[in-house]
Amino acid sequence: MNNKLQTIYINIDDSGKISKKEHFAVYGGIIFLTKSEKDKFITQYRSIVNDIKCHYCPLRNNSCNNNNCPELKHNNLKNKDIRRIINYIKKYILTACIINNEELYDYIINNKASKGRYNDYALRRTIKGIISTLINNHLINPDRPINLIINIDEQSTKSNGYYNLKDGLLEELKYGITNFNYAKTYKPIINSDLTITLTYQKSDKSYVVQAADLIAGTVRKHMILASSNPKAFQKIMKYLNYKIFLP
Repeated sequence: MNNKLQTIYINIDDSGKISKKEHFAVYGGIIFLTKSEKDKFITQYRSIVNDIKCHYCPLRNNSCNNNNCPELKHNNLKNKDIRRIINYIKKYILTACIINNEELYDYIINNKASKGRYNDYALRRTIKGIISTLINNHLINPDRPINLIINIDEQSTKSNGYYNLKDGLLEELKYGITNFNYAKTYKPIINSDLTITLTYQKSDKSYVVQAADLIAGTVRKHMILASSNPKAFQKIMKYLNYKIFLP
């Protein structure tokens, strides 16, 4: 029997918040199935970033040496640079969770603890959906041990307040859960050993989190503009290997 460890890297950032002032809150993510795949992505992504970031630097011409340039985020990039980066990113496994704030209950939006629990719920649903998709596409084997590494933007953590993400994921993926309110039981989807490592990274130091930021921001932008530009919306949706709309 093959018990070789499988390592999955899920890198996540958000765009927008659960708020009455915003129509959508979006989580975007990029997934790697090996360390070599992740390292290859970082090498090429860093090369693209270094090639364009001096255009956004407050230091112009020969004064710019790449070290003082600002972090590239979706909301400060020109469309041509977003397209260039997205054209590279879309070669990998991408995900998005889109939350329609207008359909959320007021008690969720108005209460900090409730928002934190809902963010936890949204991330659990997203990550479980990613794992299910990988299993269904035969990219991972649920009967072999899995090391799940989740990297989340540190700033997102401060503002959203994740309450019990790691334990909740372990329960849903490995042990299954029962919803007593609706008398429903959800079976586990991983049948072997599961280790979960949750890390919070500064986006200016993490290229994988920067890529997740660009995915989240681009998806949210096209959600907002969907009615006026449906073709662009459909195009970005096609890049996503797994997407979920909440509530």
